[in-house]
Amino acid sequence: MSAQARTIQEVAHDALEDLESAQIVLRKLEAVLYAALATEGTSQHVRNLVDVAWNLAADGANTADCNREQIAAALVGCAALGAGGDQ
Repeated sequence: MSAQARTIQEVAHDALEDLESAQIVLRKLEAVLYAALATEGTSQHVRNLVDVAWNLAADGANTADCNREQIAAALVGCAALGAGGDQ
């Protein structure tokens, strides 16, 4: 198997798409966990565990979003310098 050489821009673009996908999944998980917290009749121990999971999902989604924005801004800067497509 011979793999085609990929430019830095292509690799970064794929990384951005992966981060966006991760963010979407984490936001959906966050919504499900938040809804679970609103459910009555759940023991306090289970509610505490769900709350921890909800916070982790929210933090993960926020981190993915921030990283995606930083990479996108860096790519714009690279393109402006003319360093993007031929590396």
